[in-house]
Formats: sequence, structure tokens, C-alpha cells
Amino acid sequence: MDEQYKINPEEKRKSGLWRFFGGLVAIVVLVFAGLWGMGQYEHYLRAQSVQKLADALAEDEKATYAQMMADTYGGKTPQETLSMYIAAVEKGDYVLASKYFVLDKQADELASWKGTRPEDVTNAIVLFKQGMNSVGSYSWDKKAFSIEKPIVFDFTLYPNGIWKIIEI
Repeated sequence: MDEQYKINPEEKRKSGLWRFFGGLVAIVVLVFAGLWGMGQYEHYLRAQSVQKLADALAEDEKATYAQMMADTYGGKTPQETLSMYIAAVEKGDYVLASKYFVLDKQADELASWKGTRPEDVTNAIVLFKQGMNSVGSYSWDKKAFSIEKPIVFDFTLYPNGIWKIIEI
């Protein structure tokens, strides 16, 4: 063989080292690229999850708003709602009385009257009527109203202009 085609052992060793380091760098770059890609994918999945939750909350809010707009039980003032509530309780119509409460409290209100003794109903009506004669106060935005004596009455204004009882 010609001398020109012989590979110098030193050059062969240098060439092997460059290949090794080149391969090592390539592996490191690929590992970091893979880790970065996985992080981006996790970020994408989290963003999708947050978006699904936001969409579900928006749908729930729309449904609640529609229910509130359709609910016509209540008065144009907190006092009118309280008066209507008292009249229903006096008649023993607890189903109607519960409808003057906000939607998510109606079932609890109806259940609270079951099994109530007549003397307890009479005592409650006396307290309710005293509340009618008490001074209350509106919130800063005029969408909430509270009477604090002789017991606490909290009201909220529905978007359709009807006042509902939050709690007594």
C-alpha cells in the first residue's frame, strides 16, 4: 500500500475522540430537547384542563343566571319579600314560603319547617313581624340588604329585580 493511504494511529485516535464527543453532545442535546418537549406538553395539558374548567364554570353561571331570571317569587323590595314570606308561613304554606329564598337554600328552608310545632311557628312569626318594623341597611352596591334585629335577615337582589331571602 501506498504511504498516503495509511491511517496514522494518532489521527485515528483523534477521529474516534471527536466522534465520541460529538455523539455525547448529540445525546445531551436530544435529552434536553426531549425534557423541554415534555414540559411543553404538560403545560399544554394543564392549559387545556384550565380551559375546560373555565368553560364548565361559564356554562354553570349561564344556567344559574337563567334560573334566577325565571324565578319570580319575591318582592320589589326586601320588606315586600319578607311580608310575602310571613304571609305564606302564617297560612302554613311552607312550599310557597321556601320559594322566597335564593334557589340553593329553598330545599333547606322547606325541610326546616317540617315537624315544627304550632307554638314555634307562632313565635317565629312574632319575630319575623318585629323584623319588618326594624331598620335595615343596604350594601354599597344596593344589591344586598340586611336587618339585624330581633334576628338577622339577609336579602339579595336577583338580576330580574326580585329580592330573595338568603338567610333568616
